[in-house]
Amino acid sequence: MKLGVCYYPEHWPVDRWPIDARLMREAGLSLVRIGEFAWAKMEPAEGNYQWEWIDRAIDVLANEGLQIVLCTPTATPPAWLIQSNSEILPVDSQGRRKHFGSRRYYCSNNPVYRRYSARIVSDLAKRYGSHPAIVGWQIDNEFGDHNTARCYCPVCASAFRQWLQTRYGSLDTLNQSWGSIFWSQVYTAWDQIEPPQLTVTTPNPSQVLDFYRFSSDSVVNYQKMQVDLLRQHTREQFITHTLWEALQTWTIIPSHTILTLLAGILTPQVMLKPIQRVFTVRLSRFLHSRMISAIPI
Repeated sequence: MKLGVCYYPEHWPVDRWPIDARLMREAGLSLVRIGEFAWAKMEPAEGNYQWEWIDRAIDVLANEGLQIVLCTPTATPPAWLIQSNSEILPVDSQGRRKHFGSRRYYCSNNPVYRRYSARIVSDLAKRYGSHPAIVGWQIDNEFGDHNTARCYCPVCASAFRQWLQTRYGSLDTLNQSWGSIFWSQVYTAWDQIEPPQLTVTTPNPSQVLDFYRFSSDSVVNYQKMQVDLLRQHTREQFITHTLWEALQTWTIIPSHTILTLLAGILTPQVMLKPIQRVFTVRLSRFLHSRMISAIPI
């Protein structure tokens, strides 16, 4: 078994890096994950890439015999990107547009954000896809954490309608499947359908379930975009993700070489019911037993 650590060289003075790398080696660590929240450091202004500090950090770690998992930094878009494209920010179930700050403040369906994400992922992969010290990649960070699996913005509302048309084919089929006759919720045009939010009382549970499915599929599609780009420009490097609990797990798995299930699912940050805790632990064990043999390191 190989043990690793998350490290943030951008947080520390450069002259501290060799000390930390030596201590990692002496502690018996062999893997170091870097970069998942460093977009502002990698690209402080649009198109102005600053790779030198990453090059140096990789060299320092590699000189101690450490292997590196490099992350795509898309969990934290930089302020300059949000300032010029505020529509990237997600909308919550109360119809409120979120603000810049903390992390995971983006809509995965937003076409502008997908374009910027694709650009930095491609440029990272081209630069480091054959680097001998880099053994793998982590995509983004914790899809769905902090209630971010679902966005209710106009882009998502439109995409939800398209998803429903593909799923049901006709409004008659949708109304029958959703039991829309209850409380006179029958739809006669696709553009009448909105994400389930701000209803006076309980929304149609079938509509809610489909919106959750759609939202999970949206995140999966976003991660697949990154996976496909990485595979175009990398060689013999695994791809992983630190999975959160808000998605349909089985739809994430096929695109990744390794799936990392977070112990953090069970922390007080997410107050799961006892049956949910049992389920997540058993799911983690099951997936780990199926995928551990896929790790090529």
